[in-house]
Amino acid sequence: MPNNNNLFIQSLTTCSLVVSVLLSNVLDVQAKPKSQQNVKPTTSASRYDIYKQAKEKLPEDYYVLYRIVDRLARANGLDNGSWRVVVDKEYNINAFATDVNLLAFYNGLLDQLEGDPSALACVVGHEMAHHTKRHIALSQAEQEKMIAKFQAEAEAEVMKETQSAKDEATSSAIGGALLNTFGNAIGGSGGMLGNIGGGLLSRNAQNRVNLARKRIPQIVEQKEQEFKQKMAENSRKNEFEADELGYKYMATAGFEAEGCLRVMEVLARTPGSEFDTTHPAIPKRIEQLKTLMSDYPAVKLAQEGKQKLNTVPPLTYNLSRDNSSLRINSRRGGSSADSIEKMFDN
Repeated sequence: MPNNNNLFIQSLTTCSLVVSVLLSNVLDVQAKPKSQQNVKPTTSASRYDIYKQAKEKLPEDYYVLYRIVDRLARANGLDNGSWRVVVDKEYNINAFATDVNLLAFYNGLLDQLEGDPSALACVVGHEMAHHTKRHIALSQAEQEKMIAKFQAEAEAEVMKETQSAKDEATSSAIGGALLNTFGNAIGGSGGMLGNIGGGLLSRNAQNRVNLARKRIPQIVEQKEQEFKQKMAENSRKNEFEADELGYKYMATAGFEAEGCLRVMEVLARTPGSEFDTTHPAIPKRIEQLKTLMSDYPAVKLAQEGKQKLNTVPPLTYNLSRDNSSLRINSRRGGSSADSIEKMFDN
C-alpha cells in the first residue's frame, strides 16, 4: 500500500519503500476486537454458526476482514499459519503488511471501499502477498546498520587516498633531500631548489589529505542516494509482484476480478498517482491488472479454489495476545490445549 498516493505498501511493508514499525508503537486502533472474555475461540461447528457468531461478536470492519482473510486463506492454501488484522482510526487511504503476519487497514481505505468486498479483497490479497513473498521493508535498525556500513566504506576509501598522499609526501621529502645534497656537492643552488620543491610537493600532499577527509560526508550521501534508488526500484518490483499474486488470491477465492480495478480507480484520484515513486504509477498497475485478467481469467481461478473452499472448514478466530488485533487462526485452530487433547487422549 502507498504512503499517500498509492494504496499498497510494504515497513514495509513494506515492505515500500516503507519502513516497518511494530503495531504496539504506531497503531491507535479505532474499534478493537472485544475483550478476551467476549471474543472466545470459535469452534468447528457448522460454517454458518461460526459466521453468525462472528457477525454478532465482532465490530463490522473486523467481521468483514475476518470473512475475507478466511476465504482467501482457505482457497489458496494460506491457512497453515495464522493471520492478524487490525483497523487504525486514521483517515488514510492506506494499508500495510508487517510484523510477521499482520495486515493493517486504515479507516480512510475502508471508507472508500465500503460496500465493495471484492475491492477490499484485492487489497487484502495484495497485503497477504507481501507476507508470502517476504517483501517486508527494512527495519529502522537495519537501515541504521546500512548507514554505518556506508560510513565505514567512505572512511576506508578516504583512508586509501590519505595513505597515497602520505606516500607522495614521503617521496617528496626524499627527493628534496637528494636534490639538496646534490646541490651542495656541486656548490650550486640545488639546496635551495630542493627545499622549495620538497615544500611544494609536501603541501600538495597535505592538501590531498585535507580534501580527501572532506569527501567523507559526500561519499556517504552518494552511497545513501544509490541505496535509496535501488530500494525504490526493488519496491516497485515487489508491488507489481504483490498486485499479481493478490489478484490471483482474490479471484481464486471467488471475488470479482474487477474489484482490483476499482481499487485503482480510488488510487488514481490521489495526488502523484501518475508517477513512479516507491510504487509504480497507477496507470502501469492498471495495465498489468488488465493483462492478468486476460491471462488468468477469474472464472478459471475460482474453479481451482472451489474445491478447497468446499473441503476446508471455516477458520476460527481469537483476540490476538497483543490485545489489539484479531487473529484468524490456522486450520489447526486457536487453542493449544484443545489441540494437544485431540492428539493424545491417554
